[in-house]
Amino acid sequence: MKKMAVGLLKGLFFLGIGFYLGGKMLAGMINDYKTKMNRNLVNMLLLNDWLGFLYSGGRVEQYFQKRNYHKIMIYGSSYVGARLAQALADTDVEVVALMDKVAPSDADGLIIGADAEIPESDCIVVTPVFYYEEIYDMLRARTDIPIVSMQTIISCEL
Repeated sequence: MKKMAVGLLKGLFFLGIGFYLGGKMLAGMINDYKTKMNRNLVNMLLLNDWLGFLYSGGRVEQYFQKRNYHKIMIYGSSYVGARLAQALADTDVEVVALMDKVAPSDADGLIIGADAEIPESDCIVVTPVFYYEEIYDMLRARTDIPIVSMQTIISCEL
């Protein structure tokens, strides 16, 4: 009888530990999904604002031209960064590099890693607006070049 009670207590103890650890893991997964969901929402709203900016006659190169920025570096080579580079392709604003935390090894030299030397440029545009403050702090510690968010560019009155 005593062995059965001890076995039952051990079983309940390990069941409780299992529920606790499983709950912690589930909470971590939920928090990761919430962060990704919020990041994707911010990106969707940014692209929506950009479309509104374009439909109202805005052109991103105007922001740089007005401030006399001829060479820019883009931080973020994903969707928004790639579209910004594409939008500036046939303008007098030169994209000197796309910097990213994860630079592909087969890149043509235009995409550089976040730990690479920051090329000479007039301005750095941060396209992952969800992480803007974090990226701004990291870049500010390394350079005095003006740093601007993509959201600022498309929200700016030209």
